[in-house]
Amino acid sequence: MLAKWFYLAVLTMTLCACNSESQGKSSMTDKSTANREPFACAFEKDHLPDIDPELEKQYQEIRAYEKKQIPNKDEVNITNQYQLLADQGHWKAASQLAMRYLHGRGVEQSYFKALEWFQWMADRDIPLGYYNLAAMAEKGLALKEDKEGAWQYYHRAAQLGSPQAQYRLGEIYLYQRHEDAEGVAYHQCAAKQNYRESANALAAFAKIVEKNYPKALYYYQVAAALGRRQSMQTLEGVFRNGDFGYEINEVLAECYDKKYYRLRKNPDLKFPNLNELCPLPPHPEQGLYNPETDQNEMPEK
Repeated sequence: MLAKWFYLAVLTMTLCACNSESQGKSSMTDKSTANREPFACAFEKDHLPDIDPELEKQYQEIRAYEKKQIPNKDEVNITNQYQLLADQGHWKAASQLAMRYLHGRGVEQSYFKALEWFQWMADRDIPLGYYNLAAMAEKGLALKEDKEGAWQYYHRAAQLGSPQAQYRLGEIYLYQRHEDAEGVAYHQCAAKQNYRESANALAAFAKIVEKNYPKALYYYQVAAALGRRQSMQTLEGVFRNGDFGYEINEVLAECYDKKYYRLRKNPDLKFPNLNELCPLPPHPEQGLYNPETDQNEMPEK
């Protein structure tokens, strides 16, 4: 019903020009009063529809082909291939098609067409559809900027397990609404889904707000292991310079530095055993963070 409401709202609102830029970011302050259910961590994989195996095979072939192309070399053909799959109900292809309309890749840019496909996804309770409707409403793309509508849609997407929506709400609750417990909970949920931006956000919050440096480095390590290059660079700098009270450790700094340059060459790399390859030492005063207890522990002497 929420998706249907939004669609009707789109028809009745004053629309922006197809190729207009965003009207600016809206702010989800305490003036946003949309009702929301109590937070419960949900995983996206539990809310995705089944996909026809043959269509999925075709989709993966298109994706692989797309990644090999020089920019703009075969964009029209790729867009057409996504269109064919989307017309057969493949939601991943529908998402790719919507993004192509959004950015004008292989097709004339149209925020309206992008909106239609995101709406198609939301009508099927696909989390990414709700998330992108929220982002468009927040930025004022294809319709007037609507922070209340965006607020509703971010929450719906998060309830269905969208890590992108959980990340966005985490940032809103932490830095706009100043509801730290709620913001951290959203980020923790997204981080459990291996969403590296939320792991990095938890690191930044622990460092800046809590001044808990072992906890910060634990989450930087999580983000770096998931391939976030800037987090890897942060870890390298900590032990290169002796930041936050840590002792300088050139061996550990080099360990992170080498992986940073590997990520520069291949951004898709992951390091699932990073903590074994580059083990974090205890902080001289605060010890080592234990994620199971959410406490710092000093090593036994």
